[in-house]
Amino acid sequence: MGLFGLSRKEKEIWASIVIQRIKPDMQIDDGLLKNATEIYINQHIRILEESARLVLESKNNKTREDRYELALQHFSTLSKIRKYADKNQKKRIADAQDYFMIMNEHYKHPERIRKQEKQKLKRQKRDSFLEDYGTMEILDDIFDDHNN
Repeated sequence: MGLFGLSRKEKEIWASIVIQRIKPDMQIDDGLLKNATEIYINQHIRILEESARLVLESKNNKTREDRYELALQHFSTLSKIRKYADKNQKKRIADAQDYFMIMNEHYKHPERIRKQEKQKLKRQKRDSFLEDYGTMEILDDIFDDHNN
């Protein structure tokens, strides 16, 4: 077991996430890995929070869409590193991801709106069909009873 009770393989996976261009089986200093993780987390939190803020505040739709996608990428990246973070880092990651979730509730991304509208249209068509079908069934029953 290595740093924080992790196996050598897990430590290599961790290092490959936070240290660019690291080679497999490369000796990794625990202090370097810890510092690299701190820097990595700080960078991704900063970009996530800045992007979320711009999504909420920018008047430019293109900026908002691009920053939303960027924030989503950094949200995902922070989720991957969370396993290797210490208690303080996990709290900061959770806070940043909470900020993203709040932004996500307020921002209506065009792609999400299109999907919602498409689903709504499908529901309306289905409901209309079922209503028409039900009406036809009732009429069939009435005419069958009348003819008998």
